[in-house]
Amino acid sequence: MTINAVALDMDGTLLDQDSSVNSKLADILFRMQQRKIKIFVATGRTHTEVIDVIPADLHLDGIVSSNGAGCYAGDKKIVHHTLEQDIVKEVISAARKNGLYYEIHSTKGPRFALAADQTGMENEVNQTKPATLQENEYISRKMALAYKIHWVDHIVTENVVKIYFFSRDCEKMKDWKAQLSRMRNKMNFSISSSSSHNAEIAVNHVSKATGLRLLLDEYGLSPAELMAVGDSENDLPMFELAGYSVAMKNAMDFVRNQADEVTKYPYYEDGLYHFLLEKFFGIIKNRRN
Repeated sequence: MTINAVALDMDGTLLDQDSSVNSKLADILFRMQQRKIKIFVATGRTHTEVIDVIPADLHLDGIVSSNGAGCYAGDKKIVHHTLEQDIVKEVISAARKNGLYYEIHSTKGPRFALAADQTGMENEVNQTKPATLQENEYISRKMALAYKIHWVDHIVTENVVKIYFFSRDCEKMKDWKAQLSRMRNKMNFSISSSSSHNAEIAVNHVSKATGLRLLLDEYGLSPAELMAVGDSENDLPMFELAGYSVAMKNAMDFVRNQADEVTKYPYYEDGLYHFLLEKFFGIIKNRRN
C-alpha cells in the first residue's frame, strides 16, 4: 500500500496539551511533504481556529474544518456550509434552558456567546476537573473563557458554521446529546462528539470524510492512498474512508477497535511524532528524546 496523503485530527492527536504543534513534529510533517506526501488536517475546529494554532511555517496541503462543514486546499476554499438560522435560534434556546456551556462559531469573526450566560459558563468550567475530562479539553475551555469568546448582547444567527457544547457532567452531556437527537428529527443538522464531555452540531450530511473526499479529488488521489490518524468518535467516518486508519493510544476503546493500527504512545507523550518517525522514516527513538 502506498500512502500519498495523511489526514490528521488535531485535538488529542496533532496538538499537545497546550494546543500547540511542537517543533519536532512540525519538522517531521515538512520532511513528509518533501517526499511528496500531502498533509491534511481534519478537525472539529473552525478554519480560524486551525490557522490560530498551526505554525506559520507549516504549510498544510488541505484543511477539513468544523467536521466537514469547511474544506480548503491550500488557500483555495472548496466549500463552506453554514447552519440554517432557525436551527441556531432553537438549539441555543434549548441549551440555555438546560444551563449548558456553549460556543457559537461563525465564518466571520470570533466565537461568541451571550453576555448574560458568562457567569454560568465560567462556573461550569472553573471547578475541579473530573477524571474523565482530558487535560487538553479542560485547558481549551479555560483559554476560550479567558480570551477567545466574544460576549454579545444578542445572537447573530447568520454564517454560523457550528455550535459547540460542553459539560463537566458526563450524564448531563449524555442527556443533552439525546435531546439533540430528538430535535434533529425535525431539523436539518448533524451531531458529532470528540469526548463524553462535549457535542457539536453542524450542517447535516457532512463529516470529516466528506471533506477529505473533496481534497482527494482536488489532488487526484484515491481513498486507498490516504492514511487517517485520530482519537475520537468524530474520526470514525475518515477511518472508514481511508485505506489505512490509525488510532492514538489515548483514544477510547471503541475507536481503537475500528483502526488498523494503534500508536505506541498517547498524544501527550509525543505519540504522533514517534508513529510518523517510525512509519515513514524507519526510525525508533526513545519517547523522551
